[in-house]
Amino acid sequence: MQALYGILAMSLVSLLSLTAVQSKRKTDTRMVINEAATHATAVGVDILEAAGGLAFDAQTDTLRVFNFPAVSDADELTSEIDFGGATMLSDALDLDDLDGVTIDRTLGEFRYTVTLDVRYVDEYAPDVYTGYQTFAKELRLEIENEHLFVGNRSNPLTIEMSRVFTYQQITSLPGGGP
Repeated sequence: MQALYGILAMSLVSLLSLTAVQSKRKTDTRMVINEAATHATAVGVDILEAAGGLAFDAQTDTLRVFNFPAVSDADELTSEIDFGGATMLSDALDLDDLDGVTIDRTLGEFRYTVTLDVRYVDEYAPDVYTGYQTFAKELRLEIENEHLFVGNRSNPLTIEMSRVFTYQQITSLPGGGP
């Protein structure tokens, strides 16, 4: 009988030990996912800040390469068909050059893949995609990492971030000119 009690006690201790190990493993996994998500946000903010230093459009860039006058009609802006062109963030001359760019960034021990998408949005309702030129562009980021998942690795989590950039169009010249 004592042998039976001994086996039962060892089984109970093993079960409790296994439960504790599984609980610790789940906690550690959650900590890694949370850290990866926090780093992903930092990567996204860094890219959005860098994009903020770019010209709104090639037609509005009076400070860099081009020498165009200020734009007052949205139809003068780059068409979405002509978006893209850059292969990396440092290649872009204006916001729409970033369309379709994929950036690999490492922060800490985590490697992230960030996909960029640029599109025109309604100036008064920036969550509405227009498909035609406006004085508002949305830069959307999709950030992925192998440690970002829900439940298990077969259900990846993509972190999405966006920022709307606007251009203050000039509708008349100072002093009432045309």
